[in-house]
Amino acid sequence: MRVAFVVNNYPPRVGGVENHVASLARRLAAEGHYVLVFTISDDPELPRRSVVDGVRVLRGRELVRVGDVLGFPPPGTSRRLRRILRRHRIDVVSVHTRFFPLTWLGVRAAHRMGLPVIHTEHGSDHVASGSALITHASRLVDLTLGRWSLRAADAVLGVSESVLDFVGRLSGREGELFYNAIEPSSTQDSPRTDRPGHLVFVGRIVPGKGWDTFVDTVATLRRTGHAVTAEMLGDGPDMPRLLAAVAEAGLGEDIRVRGRVDSRSVREALRGATLVNPTLLSEGFQTTLLEAIAEGGRVVTYPVPGAPVLAADGAPVVVTAERSGAALLAALEDLLREPPAPAAPAYVDAWTWPARAAQFTDACDRLIRSR
Repeated sequence: MRVAFVVNNYPPRVGGVENHVASLARRLAAEGHYVLVFTISDDPELPRRSVVDGVRVLRGRELVRVGDVLGFPPPGTSRRLRRILRRHRIDVVSVHTRFFPLTWLGVRAAHRMGLPVIHTEHGSDHVASGSALITHASRLVDLTLGRWSLRAADAVLGVSESVLDFVGRLSGREGELFYNAIEPSSTQDSPRTDRPGHLVFVGRIVPGKGWDTFVDTVATLRRTGHAVTAEMLGDGPDMPRLLAAVAEAGLGEDIRVRGRVDSRSVREALRGATLVNPTLLSEGFQTTLLEAIAEGGRVVTYPVPGAPVLAADGAPVVVTAERSGAALLAALEDLLREPPAPAAPAYVDAWTWPARAAQFTDACDRLIRSR
């Protein structure tokens, strides 16, 4: 199979969609498929053509960027993309998330060439923002180009049940459940560390992600006699506010703010610890939930896609009754009194990229054969 991922962002940019695409692309390449990524970037230090872990990466120019994730390519990109797809003899095109410009261009270019398109949706609702302008603009995009891209795709995958529900409400399409996945743990057969009182926050330091709730919760736990320690992994525009909040709460010795770290460091931080996930944003299936479980840890989270499935499946995941600081504090106090047992190492096998790549290959094969 010769597959092209047409995506706005790709590593070294970081984020849930970027990690999903890169992990899937690497796994497919490792299994012998021809994998091409077409993306855009405004970073002059990045090569325009490269091969990374068997994946051919082509970077077009980014004309303008809005915010931290939404970039627009220059005129003529659609025509260039068609030439690339033809030159690389692509069989199927994969696009991701309905509001990205390269999703729209990828669907259009593929259909003009008679190629099937598989759309993977990662969002479970319209974009949540403190800005009324961004909220209204993103909803308008969803109801126009976003809806069109979902309806025009030959197949739709969704990374959680709530994502598929949103896809149905937005476009009327039924999709296939395609959970996020993780790499197998490198310490699966090693002795496990158990430290449920070490609390970890992983995520961008932005409004709505819950960094402030995490700091407040750690402060309350320390004040009420819980000898918890904590660390925070991630970066973003709210970092100065985070550092000020930690200092004001007198938690400089108790919360280690590490900033952005690589994926290996994330897994090490989660080992035997408790992941705390107080996000208010419209998330897809967050892979950090799985990574915490794979590393012998636990999870306390607001209701987010995938978490109820993991909890019902017996994983050490506690979902709060509501999205509030009080509910988060109560759940953590219960967990600290009686920590649930870590999941068996084999539990996460079905949630790893080898299993997900097999599902993706099957979906693509069905589309290719139907042509």
